[in-house]
Amino acid sequence: MLTEGEESREILRCLTMLLGIRAGTQPADRELGISWECLDQTPDTAEALFLVELEDKVERYEPRAEVADVTMEFQADGTMIPHIRFRRKEETE
Repeated sequence: MLTEGEESREILRCLTMLLGIRAGTQPADRELGISWECLDQTPDTAEALFLVELEDKVERYEPRAEVADVTMEFQADGTMIPHIRFRRKEETE
């Protein structure tokens, strides 16, 4: 059994891996990762599509965590930089 600190590190590792994979690139699970399709959209649409994708993938692949807050930073060159805060889900039995 993992300690609370070990489990938190494991959750962070899993979230980092999930967000670092482009959806469609993993042969065993094409849904794993985050889709980049939103990047071809206007900033408002890209942000909305990304948030939906993020919530869905975190719920599906790391159910021990949930998205607490997301703020977007848009660079002059069109780059979208998400700043994401997660929290551990409370266990309910």
